[in-house]
Amino acid sequence: MKAGAVWVFQCKHTTTGPAPRSAVEEVVAAGQFYKADRLVIALSRPAGDAILEDQRKYARLGLKVEIAAPRHLIGMANQSPLYPPSRRNLRDYQEDASQRFRQALLDTGRGQIVLATGLGKTVVMADTVADLLSDGLVKEGRVLVLGHTRALVDQLQRAFWHQLPNWVHTHRLTDGEFPSYWDGITFATVQSVMSQIDRLPEFGLVLVDEAHHLGAETFRETIAELKAPMLAGVTATPWRGDGFDLDSILGPPLVKLGIAEALSHGFLSEVDYRLMADNLDWKTVQTLSRNRYSLTELNRKLILPTRDEEAARIIRSTFFEERRRSGIVFSPTILHANAFAGILRHCGFRAEAISSELDARERDALLSRFKAGQLDFVTTVDMFNEGVDVPDVDTLVFMRVTHSRRIFVQQLGRGLRLSPNKDKVLVLDFVTDLRRVAEVMDLDRAARGNDVERLGMGPRLIQFRDVSAGSFMREWMLDQASLFLREESAALELPELDFPMPHPHGGVQ
Repeated sequence: MKAGAVWVFQCKHTTTGPAPRSAVEEVVAAGQFYKADRLVIALSRPAGDAILEDQRKYARLGLKVEIAAPRHLIGMANQSPLYPPSRRNLRDYQEDASQRFRQALLDTGRGQIVLATGLGKTVVMADTVADLLSDGLVKEGRVLVLGHTRALVDQLQRAFWHQLPNWVHTHRLTDGEFPSYWDGITFATVQSVMSQIDRLPEFGLVLVDEAHHLGAETFRETIAELKAPMLAGVTATPWRGDGFDLDSILGPPLVKLGIAEALSHGFLSEVDYRLMADNLDWKTVQTLSRNRYSLTELNRKLILPTRDEEAARIIRSTFFEERRRSGIVFSPTILHANAFAGILRHCGFRAEAISSELDARERDALLSRFKAGQLDFVTTVDMFNEGVDVPDVDTLVFMRVTHSRRIFVQQLGRGLRLSPNKDKVLVLDFVTDLRRVAEVMDLDRAARGNDVERLGMGPRLIQFRDVSAGSFMREWMLDQASLFLREESAALELPELDFPMPHPHGGVQ
């Protein structure tokens, strides 16, 4: 994507003759699939008559196919600066993180950085690697960057390019793609590395993005097999539900910066968080359902069309009143994501569902359209939790319940990146696990009436007081978004805060 346009490049490398004329048909087909604005064939040898003839044929039909010839490509390469113009200057905290990262790797061979989503953990990684390679401090000059999905690996490689000098080579090991040499940086899925472990060279440095996945057995086995002299990881969400301690592999975090602190320093987008409580009696819903779902199953297995249509109406009015540009809807299920995308289209939005039901190429095409501004909304379940960088997103809609602290922070983080095109991220939370908030208020009223059931909680007993819902949820959000208030907990918890007094009647606003 460049200046809002989608480009498709078809690269053809030949050594003895011109590229086959099929290159033209291939780039045209790819352009149709991705709904591209520009079609380019990049060639290692001058175009032959067959390609030029097909180029003219499509030109007569009104379709322009451009050719990047070897002389043009070499000229561009010779004129390119040492670093790309898009290289980011590190903020003070990023510079500090990079220096600590480098020193720890040289001193101990281990390093861990914890930065909230949107604070530039990939920039810190790339700058640290470039610095170490420039100084010849990586054994064999070979670095391996590991991710857990192809999408994450692709995004990492593209993000690194902005920070690397032009002499650092990058490679990709995934989906059957195998590098022909290894100098520089190889980006790979952990699955691809394990399947090719006997064919891989020795790497002087192994970096793991989304390092909380190191707790998984596949990652631990892979790291043990690689035996790299330097091992490091970065993550925005260091907690795991199984309680695995990342420090045991990477050492304690060298830098920790969470969402609440980053917001206070202006490193992340401002958040306008709005709770959209409904008046549903969920016990009635449970009774009416022929499946007799439990209350915990209702959110996952039940679609209430009327509720979704009302939510879409609110989204539509708010989106246009607030002059929003693009948004992500987090749904409870793929079925709901597909259905809700349809409702949004009925409301006049350009909306599509992106889910694991689509193949990788279809997901790439939709994501390209979304980044290029050709879609207003995408609906998804967990596809956008990690490995997706969409800084211009200024609207988030929660239609799903999660008690996972990690998932909540990841999804909130999709809208927190700064962008010249947005003033804030608007969050519309339709998740009435607000039922829990109501239960908090009921407990307080019961406690004041001496009608309360006491459950032993060990040495301490959680107590609640009556508060305004807006204040309660703002403090709750900031508390949960903080990476460090309760590091031992992977589940969302109610905060212990000094809330403001309620209005005189004692109700909830």
